[in-house]
Amino acid sequence: MVYSCQSDSRSKKNTSYGTSIDKRRSTIMLDLIRAEEMVAAGELRQALGLIDELVSKKPQWADPYLLKGNIFTTVGQHDKAKSAYEKLVKIDPDYLSAWFKLGNNAYRKKQYQEAISFYNQELTGKQSNALQSKDKQITMLQIGRCYMHIGKVDSALIIYNECIKIDSLYSEVMGDVARLHIDNGDYKTAMEFANKAVALDEKNIDYKYSLGTVYLKTNQYKQAVTYLQAVAGQRPFYEGAYYNLGQAFIRLGNNNIGSQYLLKADSIQTLYSSLENLKLAADRSPDNQRKWLELAKAYDSVGMKVEAGQARFAAQFTNTLKNK
Repeated sequence: MVYSCQSDSRSKKNTSYGTSIDKRRSTIMLDLIRAEEMVAAGELRQALGLIDELVSKKPQWADPYLLKGNIFTTVGQHDKAKSAYEKLVKIDPDYLSAWFKLGNNAYRKKQYQEAISFYNQELTGKQSNALQSKDKQITMLQIGRCYMHIGKVDSALIIYNECIKIDSLYSEVMGDVARLHIDNGDYKTAMEFANKAVALDEKNIDYKYSLGTVYLKTNQYKQAVTYLQAVAGQRPFYEGAYYNLGQAFIRLGNNNIGSQYLLKADSIQTLYSSLENLKLAADRSPDNQRKWLELAKAYDSVGMKVEAGQARFAAQFTNTLKNK
C-alpha cells in the first residue's frame, strides 16, 4: 500500500534576517518576491541566479534557502534540496516548516526513521507554538505513515488516534486507518473507517478502493464489484482494483470476466515495474535530462499527466543548469 507525502501549507515568512529592517521598503525582500514570481513562471535559471545573489548579500538570511530547497524538491533533486534546507535550519533552527520540509525530503527518499526525527522536531521545537492545528495534523499523519512503512503498526495507530483527537473529520487519517486495519486483517474496523473516509470525501478513489477491498475480504462480492469498478473507471491503471475485481468475479462464478481482470492487473503490474525503474534511474541521476524525458513519456502512457508534467519540468530544470 502506497502512502503519499503531504505537501506543506505553512507559507509564512520568518524574520530571521533582521526585524529592524522594514520589509516593505527593503530591496532585498522585493528581490525575493521577484525570485518567487520567476519560479511560478518557470524561469528557473533566473530565479536561482537571483537567489544566489540574495545569499551573497545576506548569507544569514534564511528565506532564500527555503525557496531554493523548494525549487530542488519540485524538480526531484532531493539531495540539493536537503542541502538547502539544512543551511536554513543552521541559520534559524526555529524556522516554521523547515523541519517539516526536511522530513518530507527524507520521506521521499524512503529514509523513514530520519523523517520521523525531522517531523518530531517540527512538532517540539520553539516554532511549534506557531503551528496551526491542521499543520500539526499533517505532520503527525506523515509520522504515522513512516511508522507504517517500517512496520511499526502500533506506533502508527497511536499517532493516528492523536490526529483524530485534533479533528475527527480529517478524511486522510480515516483512509490511512482503514488501510492499516485491512493490512492487519481487522475488516470490521477497516469497514468502519473506510465508510467514514468515503463519507468525508466521496470523490477520493483510494477510499473507494479500500471500501471495495473490505467488501471483497468479507465475501460481499457484489458490493465489492460496485466500488472497484468505480475505481477502475476513474483510474484505468489502478492495478489493485483490477486484481480485486478479478477475485470478486471469480467468486461470483464468472471466471471469464474474472480472468480478464486478472490479466489486466498483470499487465499493469509489469508496466508499473518498468515505470518504477525509470523513476529510480531519474532519481539517481537527477542531472540527466534524457532520463527525465523518458520518465515523462512513460507517465503519459499511463495517463499520469501531473507526474508527466513534473518530469518534464525536471528535464527543463537540468537544461537550464547546463546553460547557466
